[in-house]
Amino acid sequence: MLKSLFVIALSLLSAAFTARAAEQAATPERQSWSFAGVNGKYDQDQLRRGLQIYSEKCRACHGMAYLDFRSLTRPGGPQLSMEAARELASGYVFADIDDEGEPMERSGRLGDKMLPPFANPQQAKFMHNGIVPVDLTYITRARSYDRGFPQFIFDLFIPYNEQGSDYVYAVLTGYDDQDPQMTKNRFFPGGVTSMTRPLADNEFSYPIGANGQPVVPQTEAQYAKDVTAFLSWAADPERENRQQTGGYVFLYLLVFLALCLLTKRLYRRREIK
Repeated sequence: MLKSLFVIALSLLSAAFTARAAEQAATPERQSWSFAGVNGKYDQDQLRRGLQIYSEKCRACHGMAYLDFRSLTRPGGPQLSMEAARELASGYVFADIDDEGEPMERSGRLGDKMLPPFANPQQAKFMHNGIVPVDLTYITRARSYDRGFPQFIFDLFIPYNEQGSDYVYAVLTGYDDQDPQMTKNRFFPGGVTSMTRPLADNEFSYPIGANGQPVVPQTEAQYAKDVTAFLSWAADPERENRQQTGGYVFLYLLVFLALCLLTKRLYRRREIK
């Protein structure tokens, strides 16, 4: 009896580990980001290209309900002109109430958020096979992956905060080319996602440079990198200001330490005399 129970328990444990292994997603590769590191900075041109991809493709399903249009004009981000931000906002329609208390619709304004294209979660589920598309404002902060041993130990001393960006880029470019349904993704848990392959080569038109060619390659990989950079900025638009403030604080602490050491040295000399 005990032997049978042991065999059953062992079988269940083996099945659990097998299922766990099947759900295990591939580990994203570390990418090179301009905003990585202590002195990292966002590439304004890349952010604008990423905003273009979001507006032309991602917006059809995903909102950014915690980002307003005015933020797109501020330093450190895409830094659009007020006119360009107003034009972008005018492409959104918002429910409102007129002076007579009647419901109405109006065009977006700078202070409005980049809401999803559906009225409520029920409508979103109906339009997307029972699934509400995730909000993308903080997606690069909400997603991550295990960096493994010994890398996670190194991260304790040299912090790496771009795991979410690596993950989003990996998912956007991790689809199986042989899958006719375009839903198999080696980086998504379980290997299958409800989102079909969102990007393809030459799908978007980028600005043309002086040589008559696009400023960057119009490929799936480049599109994914640009839109991921934009989403990374949206999740942390004050990053550069915070880094600059941190630099000032560090300099202040160094000066304060030097003054403390000098005071201590003068005090000891006075004691000796």
